[in-house]
Amino acid sequence: MQGTLRKQIHGYQWMRVGSAETRFSIVVMLVSLSAMIYLAFRVYTQLPETELRPIYFIALYLVAAALYLNLGVWIHEQLHCLPFRGTVYEKRVRIMYQRKCVLALHGHYRVLGPLDYQILRRALLGPLGLVIGWLAVGWLGSFILPGWWFPIFATLAVVSALDMVHDFYWLTRARRIGKKGKYWDNGHELEVVWKE
Repeated sequence: MQGTLRKQIHGYQWMRVGSAETRFSIVVMLVSLSAMIYLAFRVYTQLPETELRPIYFIALYLVAAALYLNLGVWIHEQLHCLPFRGTVYEKRVRIMYQRKCVLALHGHYRVLGPLDYQILRRALLGPLGLVIGWLAVGWLGSFILPGWWFPIFATLAVVSALDMVHDFYWLTRARRIGKKGKYWDNGHELEVVWKE
């Protein structure tokens, strides 16, 4: 399901939130794509000016893609679930991973039972740690490694933020309800019940 569905049931408000609406996704994608094009240009100009420059460029991005599609996806889901550790929700969290193809990992988490707003918010924003982590590794490496190092890791940071588009969308919808609601996160859709 895409977008939101809202109903009133026996004096309670009920809302189901699916994947981000097209307009919301397009804005995030255009900003991300612009940043990635700029960073790709920076990577290319930092490579040695030889006839192998295009091959190095493609190889760097293939390695970066393999890194994100495996390690990055795994860390993304772990960071979603980190806020649940040490809480009453810890035993109700499930992470499911599957391979879409041999080289790409896909994952999502779900929580059995209702959540309060604060923990849902922390869980949805958890993967921002990965964005910050890529930028930190890129920045630290830039002191001793070639000039293409930081733009590659900045690209990974942009991809990580882009991977959060649905998380940001859910958060914008949940923020309107806040602490009044109880939230059910089944991994693909978010359900909310609250009383006005």
